[in-house]
Amino acid sequence: MTPNPKNLNSGQSFSGIKVLLALAIGLLLGCAVAYFLKVLIDHSPADVNLRRLRLFYLMVISSGGLGGFAIEMMRQLQAGATDPAYRHKNSHRGHRR
Repeated sequence: MTPNPKNLNSGQSFSGIKVLLALAIGLLLGCAVAYFLKVLIDHSPADVNLRRLRLFYLMVISSGGLGGFAIEMMRQLQAGATDPAYRHKNSHRGHRR
């Protein structure tokens, strides 16, 4: 199968800056969730080791960053894909009426 040149958008290339921006936004959201969890844990009667809490917060923050990174990277790779399986004939797919 040869790709149809009409469907390819040669002006759109992979943008690393957008991916890094999505990574930063994901890290910020991860920080917000980690702070929320910190407040909850601080106001609970549980006695948790400080080292384990810090590792838990690090895991939550890094998960947010990784999620933002992966979502934006996959979005850009799918938008730039030449495979016709990624090109839907129905342009209104997923949109509300």
